[in-house]
Amino acid sequence: MIVLAAIICTCALNAQDTDSLRIGYNYINSNPQNAEVYLNNEIIGSTPLFFMLNDSLKTGNLLIRLSIKGYADYSEIITGIEKINRTYTLVPLAGTKLINPVKEDKKPYFESPRKLFPVVISSIVSIGAGISAFYFKNLATQNRDYFDMSGDITALDRKKKYDIMSGVSLVVFQLGLGALVYYLLLE
Repeated sequence: MIVLAAIICTCALNAQDTDSLRIGYNYINSNPQNAEVYLNNEIIGSTPLFFMLNDSLKTGNLLIRLSIKGYADYSEIITGIEKINRTYTLVPLAGTKLINPVKEDKKPYFESPRKLFPVVISSIVSIGAGISAFYFKNLATQNRDYFDMSGDITALDRKKKYDIMSGVSLVVFQLGLGALVYYLLLE
C-alpha cells in the first residue's frame, strides 16, 4: 500500500510540468525569480509564469524580454514555436550590490539570548528522570516476572513500589521537558 502511494505521488509530481504544456500553457522561469516577462514589449507577468499564446503570436516572431532590478535584461526572438518551456539565468550588472533574500533579515531568531543555566538544568532533570522512569519500570517488570514464577508476595509489593517510583519519575520527566521547552522557545 505504501509503495503504491509513493508511486502515485511520484507520478503526480513529475507530471505537473508536462501536464501544463499538454494543456497549451507556456512556461518561462528565471534565476533569480520575480523577473518581469515581456512579450513583444508588453508585460505579461513575473517569473515563474504559465501563460497562453494568442493564435496570431504562434506563427510570427516573438520577442521575449526578462527584466529585474540589478540584472542585465535578457532578450530572445523565437520564431514559429508552438509551446515555450524555458528557464533563463540572468546576469548581474557589474558593480551592483545584489540583495541576498536569505540573509536580508539579519535579526537573530530570538529577541533576547537564551538563559543557559535553566536550559542545562531542565535538560539534566529531563534526562535523569527519563532514565530513572525506565529503570524503575524495568525493576517492576522483573519483580512481576519473579512473582509469576515463584508466587512470592513480597515481589508483588516491590513491583507496586517500583511502579509508583516509575510513575513519579515519568511526571518529573514531563515537567523537566516542559521547562526545557519554556526556556528554549517561549521565554
